[in-house]
Amino acid sequence: MHGRSADSWVYLGRLAEAGPLIDVRLDTGMAHVIGLFGKRGSGKSYTLGTLLEGLCTSEESTSISANARTHAVLLFDTLGIFQWVNIALSEQSKKETIQQQFAARRGWTIKSEPLNVAIWIPKGTASDSTPATHREFTIRSSDFAAEDWGYLLGLNIYQDRMGQLLNDAFIKVTSEGWHDGNSFHKATDAYSLVTLIKCVESDRDLTATYAAETRRALRQQLCTYERNPIFADDGTSLQDLLKPGCMSVIVMNKMSDELRLIVVAAFLRRLIASRIRSSEIEKHLKLLDNLSAEEQAKLKTTLNGAVPPTWVAIDEAQNILPSERATSATDVIVKYVREGRNYGLSFVVATQQPTSIDPRILAQVDTLIAHKLTVQGDIDYVKRNMKSNMPDEVKYANVVLSLDEILRGLDIGQALISNTETDRAFLLDIRPRVSVHGGF
Repeated sequence: MHGRSADSWVYLGRLAEAGPLIDVRLDTGMAHVIGLFGKRGSGKSYTLGTLLEGLCTSEESTSISANARTHAVLLFDTLGIFQWVNIALSEQSKKETIQQQFAARRGWTIKSEPLNVAIWIPKGTASDSTPATHREFTIRSSDFAAEDWGYLLGLNIYQDRMGQLLNDAFIKVTSEGWHDGNSFHKATDAYSLVTLIKCVESDRDLTATYAAETRRALRQQLCTYERNPIFADDGTSLQDLLKPGCMSVIVMNKMSDELRLIVVAAFLRRLIASRIRSSEIEKHLKLLDNLSAEEQAKLKTTLNGAVPPTWVAIDEAQNILPSERATSATDVIVKYVREGRNYGLSFVVATQQPTSIDPRILAQVDTLIAHKLTVQGDIDYVKRNMKSNMPDEVKYANVVLSLDEILRGLDIGQALISNTETDRAFLLDIRPRVSVHGGF
């Protein structure tokens, strides 16, 4: 819902239509699935930053937002352009780029607002030029299913001989247990990559079933990732990553395409499971009258340490959610957008190419923010797959234009916005950022 009456909101911009200047705000008191589209250079990524920075202000009431800072924000930055969002714009800055971005705010009633932002990079990718404020993240091997390892290694776990070996070893390590000839090792969900490799090497059933060359080849591939410092037994905790009122940016531009997908899937699986548990606790506290004071205190303690309601955003999402094929991240994200709102989870999918996004994601979108689109297929795809109330025509400057004409003619920084709560679309000038936009 957009408007001035919501108690919790982010300031998006002003109406670009004829008449008085009217502020438009996004109601953040409810969970959303937002589709943010626009061709390269139209302002799509800039708008994404505008939206997200309003969710991570240090104060509850600011010139760009009003919120209780109960939500966390997790942004998967596939191109690395958001790793500067923790730098505030200032007219005192010595950097010309920052001064130019600051100057864009003239005429807008917004102030420099302090933001709570944490920039996370894969462990082992830091260089001499990496800011000291950047943090390193790791991933738990045990967050990966057999299909994930197969995707990462380019193996079909049901058809390829090496893939079948991988799947059999995974089942033994996580479900059945395995025997190396000397001792029996119990199955565990919290397995390590080292354990999986040892099982491939020495389990007596696998050594009897698979050729030594097959086992050696799989071991070599797995060892490549075992040496990658991004994999760790514990992994970065969700509690460290997701804090109320804070935005965590996962910088992924130095990762392979395959590893990006696995990382997104791993984090979202843990997030969904955590929020489901938190929701169950919340319902217990609200609905069960027979809980003792001790039981209530225990549940509240557990809830206080849980992951908060979260906004997840993916920029250039066509790299993560391609429409033409399923990836290791596809099913997890589809589950997230279909069920997440029940558990306080919001999602923003940003892309230059709506036609390249899995249609199951678009079917869940309740709010559309469309910058300039010129490819007719993208325009038609948006109109065909959106639930939001998109008009056939829009009146602009006393001229009636078709939706196609509007989308093709939008200026940089202008967007057409619509959602399921309103009976019309709005033409917006997106407000300037209060933080640095790394795309300049």
